[in-house]
Amino acid sequence: MIYFCTMVLEYTLEEIDRVAEQLIDSFTHSIVAMSGQMGSGKTTLVQAIVSQLGSDETVSSPTFGLVHEYNIPNGKLIHMDLYRLEQQSELEQLGFDDYISTGNLCLIEWPELAAKHIQGGCHHLNIEWVNDHKRKLNFK
Repeated sequence: MIYFCTMVLEYTLEEIDRVAEQLIDSFTHSIVAMSGQMGSGKTTLVQAIVSQLGSDETVSSPTFGLVHEYNIPNGKLIHMDLYRLEQQSELEQLGFDDYISTGNLCLIEWPELAAKHIQGGCHHLNIEWVNDHKRKLNFK
């Protein structure tokens, strides 16, 4: 029998490092599919995760670069943003399967196009707006 643990957190920007730490402690898969409206704070959360993992590198949105890699103590963190991709062939050109098979932590924004590549072997994280200062995170 498989059990899924769901974590639901409401947080402000001032609390994001604590949230990142809680998420890191909950990771059992190396792939995290991140969903949420544009501007909901996905990249900001990635910055907090990178920082909590011990890197001082500055995280930027990979919307135009699609993939950014950050050095962390036990390897790399791969941050992908698939928002602009429209076809499966673009995932292949990106080398998507190569990235997710490395065992490195992969945080994937706008993961819908890649669903069949990551099904069953990833966490799902969704960020919702509560108000201008607060977000609600669902993680499983």
